[in-house]
Amino acid sequence: MTNVKLYYYAATGLANQIRLALAVSGIDWDEVNPPSFPPSEEDKQKWRDIGKNTTTNIPMLEMPDGKVYTQSSAVLRAVARMGDKGLMPGSDDELYLTDKLLADASDLRDAAYKTFVNWGCSQEKADAFIESGLALHLSNFERQLSNTNDCFFVGSKLTIADISIYDAVTSFGTGRFPDGGKDLLTQFPKVKEWISRVESNTAIAGYISSERCKGMMKFGPETLGK
Repeated sequence: MTNVKLYYYAATGLANQIRLALAVSGIDWDEVNPPSFPPSEEDKQKWRDIGKNTTTNIPMLEMPDGKVYTQSSAVLRAVARMGDKGLMPGSDDELYLTDKLLADASDLRDAAYKTFVNWGCSQEKADAFIESGLALHLSNFERQLSNTNDCFFVGSKLTIADISIYDAVTSFGTGRFPDGGKDLLTQFPKVKEWISRVESNTAIAGYISSERCKGMMKFGPETLGK
């Protein structure tokens, strides 16, 4: 059977949450990465031709039947609905909470993208993210975890809310700290325990330890000038 195709750079970025969701859903996929970064005009035109948007469309998921999904959050939701692992909650209240939590994760990513010194951010702004910026978002997640008796953000099972927040916290936050955020996470015990819980998921653990994942470019301390 032909696998789905995920178009993106050979990097975590906005596609990492989609890869994690695909792994948990048990959906095999092929990576289609441009040979260089920035991508060539030929690559961008190819993405426009496939995705039909006037933007470059990636991350983009192409199904074996030719159906195409674009926009990272929309692709994430689509993947959650494809599998049978319950990644997409069912009730109206849970769906609202999921949308709200996905927006929280997006807020963290947006804030993080403004602190990359290798992309022109000042060291002052990067230091502010280290000193208080990430902590602001972690405190929001800590509060929400403290307000539930469940193991995850939406009930007792892993959902796309957990996957998206996990990616935002680790790929755009703690993973960029020289110590991996270990010191900062001591201030947020609920978040720290929850991260371990997410990483104990068999599919997520398997993907993280895979050669495919290890070969992806990841955001490190250099993005914060450290």
